[in-house]
Amino acid sequence: MRKISKLLSIIILLGLVSCGNNVEKSRFYFDKGMDYLYSSQFDEAIEYFNTAIKHDKNNHEAYFYRGCAKYNNFLKQEAIEDYLKTTEINPDYAQAYFNLGLYYRSINDYDMACYYFKIADEKGKSNMEDYLRHCR
Repeated sequence: MRKISKLLSIIILLGLVSCGNNVEKSRFYFDKGMDYLYSSQFDEAIEYFNTAIKHDKNNHEAYFYRGCAKYNNFLKQEAIEDYLKTTEINPDYAQAYFNLGLYYRSINDYDMACYYFKIADEKGKSNMEDYLRHCR
């Protein structure tokens, strides 16, 4: 009887440890997602980024790169949501603002494109001169 209660205690403890944020697991799945993203396997990348986010809801890079994978997979509105989530978690992540600017420029909404390009520039994104040239 004592062995059973000890075994149950260990099982419960392991269950508690696996709940909640797990930054290491998130990083593992993020790295796998990056491998798939770089090889243009966007569906697989999205799945790995989803899992990375499941393990760490504050992994702004997973949201950002999932947005990149979605954008390349023609899921542009979902990509925009991921870029915005990135800026919510990490307001200083300049590349997310830049990608938002690129999206708005692609749909000929130059006011919004300039808005996001200016923020990207303020946050430290380099080589913004060409993107800001036509902004007021």
